[in-house]
This record gives sequence, C-alpha cells and structure tokens, in this order.
Amino acid sequence: MENNLNQEIIEHLMHPRNYGPLQTPTGVGVGHSEKTGEFVIFYINTKDTTLQEVGYATNGCQDTVVLGSMFTEMIKGQTIAYAQSAAQKLRDKVAMGPLKQQACANMVLTAFEAALIHEQQRKEGSTEELHAIEIGMECEVEE
Repeated sequence: MENNLNQEIIEHLMHPRNYGPLQTPTGVGVGHSEKTGEFVIFYINTKDTTLQEVGYATNGCQDTVVLGSMFTEMIKGQTIAYAQSAAQKLRDKVAMGPLKQQACANMVLTAFEAALIHEQQRKEGSTEELHAIEIGMECEVEE
C-alpha cells in the first residue's frame, strides 16, 4: 500500500492534474501568505451545483502541487457539497501530519473556499476578478 501511495504522489508531482487557469471560470479564489509571498489560485466552473471544471496554479512547493492535483481530481465532476465535505476530510487527515503538509493543504483548501465565495459574490453582482484570503500558515515552516 505504501509503495502505491508513493507512486501516486510521484505521478501527481511529475504530471499534475488540472494545473492552470480555466477559460471561463465562474469563481476564482486565492489563498496566500503575505509573509512568504506563496499563493494558490483556484479556478472553478460550476453548472447548477456541480463542479464541471476545476483548476489551480501555485508558486508553492512540490507538496502544494501534489495536494492541488490530488484535491482537484477528487472534486472534479462532483457537487459543491461533496467538495466541501472532501475539503474538510482532507483538513482533518493532514492535521495529523507534518506542519509543512498542513500548511500546503491549508493554502490549497483556502483558495478553493475563496473561489466558492467569489462565485457567490459574482451571482450577487460583484465585478471583482477574484477573492483572496490570507492564510496563517506558510509552506516554509520549520519542523
């Protein structure tokens, strides 16, 4: 099992899924750290309550790339409610791991939350290009 997990992580690192912007996102969110300048941009395109397309970009570390790739694969084509539940489960799971992984996951998941907020704001008439949320953790943490 451990070998399979390592292979999956390597695969997501070497060939990240859903990396890059969407042509016509319905929501764009950013999770960022003022302290380090690290960020994740998360793009969503929903129809009704389904995430038709998702994408992300980051200037973060390889853990951030892997977590972004794995998370977008988990939620692509799923309902927003499912994605929010998956995000909470991922937060709970990485909360038991190293601080660095917690910080990287936090940046990805915060960007996702910001994209959902942005989409809702657009529905309410906002013309902002994105919604940004500063995170309290950085990937460059000392263990």
